[in-house]
This record gives sequence, C-alpha cells and structure tokens, in this order.
Amino acid sequence: MGDAACLGGPYDVEINSLTSQRYWPTSGCIGLRYIFIRLPQWIHWMGPFLSEEITVREVMTSPVIELDAESTANMAAAMMAKYRISSILVRKDGRPVGIVTKRDLVEKVVALDRKPSEVKIEEIMSSPLVTIDPSATLEDAVRLMNRQGISRLIVSYKGNVQGIISLKDVLKITPDIIAVIKEQFNLSGGPILKRESYLEGYCDSCGEWSDMLIRIDDQYVCEECRLELEKGSLTRA
Repeated sequence: MGDAACLGGPYDVEINSLTSQRYWPTSGCIGLRYIFIRLPQWIHWMGPFLSEEITVREVMTSPVIELDAESTANMAAAMMAKYRISSILVRKDGRPVGIVTKRDLVEKVVALDRKPSEVKIEEIMSSPLVTIDPSATLEDAVRLMNRQGISRLIVSYKGNVQGIISLKDVLKITPDIIAVIKEQFNLSGGPILKRESYLEGYCDSCGEWSDMLIRIDDQYVCEECRLELEKGSLTRA
C-alpha cells in the first residue's frame, strides 16, 4: 500500500455524551496504509451521523469476474484489462479457492521474469479466501481486512459468492460520507473539539500492540478496548 491519497479536513465530530472525538483527515497527501489502519475508527465515528449503518452489500462490486485455476497469468492479465479490474476470483472444480490480483502478476510473474503464458494462476493466487456476509457493516469489513492484512474480501452468502469488496470500494464512498457528516455537524452547531493524539505501544488492557493507543484514566488502551470500556460505561449508566 505505497500509494497516496489526498483528503481535506479537518471535521469536528461529537460522537456521544460520553466521549467526543475529532475526525481529522489531514490536509494534503497521506499514505493509503495510514488510511487503511484508521478507517475502522473513522467509520465508527461516522455512525451517529448516518441514518443507518452502511452494509457490505451496498458497497461491494458484483458480479465477480472468475477464472479456472488452470488458466494462465496472461489470461488473467487480459481479463483484468478487459473489465478494468484489479483482481479475479479463482475456482477449481467449481469451488472458489483463491484470488489473483495485479500485484500477484507483477510480483510473482513479471518481477521474476517468468513467462505469463506458462504460469498457472493457482500457482500465484492468494489462498484461502477470506469471506464476509453481505449484511455485515462497512466497519466490520474494514476491521477484518485490517486483521488479515489484506485489501479485499469475497462477499459470500450461504456458500455462494455474491460479490467482492475492496479498500478502494470503501474509499470511493468516503467523500460522500464526509459530506453528510459535515452537513450534520454544521446543522447541530456543536463546539469545536480538541483533537485526540495517539501513541504506539502495548495496550494496558489486552496486551496487544497498537499504533493507536489512547489514554483513558490511568491506562493506555487500543481502539477495541476503548470501545469495550465505553460500552461498559454506557451499560452502567
């Protein structure tokens, strides 16, 4: 994820009575990896400003372009060029078994000076597939991508492939979501909030490494533990 994207900001967003956060996509160009890591948190903050949660079904690309595992790398490249896509679902004996991307073609074929017409895509595909239900939320999808270190998920319902959702699909709708947030916030006339700062290190609650530690009382906790603490506080209230 060495690409960069340009976003405008800042936007101040009050999340709930318990906590207030600032949604601040930095002005200028920032790396997609930075966006990828922080997308789940941004989407979580956006939630209260949307009439209903955005689901994977609303964002996914469908139908999915497929090839048999015995197909060659040059066939995959031709299909990508024809349909202007960056990934293809791979099937073997009728079952979805993996996914091959432009990056796979570059790193596993071109960079190694292999002949594309002699390389089967089952040799270079990513497997096993990571799937998600079409009714899952956009936040769930990005969190799953983050945990797995991937940028695409196959959307599957009862074992049948329904579509594919990628980080780029999410980024395509982000400007529209930001516009909604900005409009809602302007209408609410809320106060300007102080920007949160983050640290890197091990979470005092779960012990896992995080580059988004935030201080709550006398502990530094990761995003997931912060949400759990907030849920607990709301339940007690």
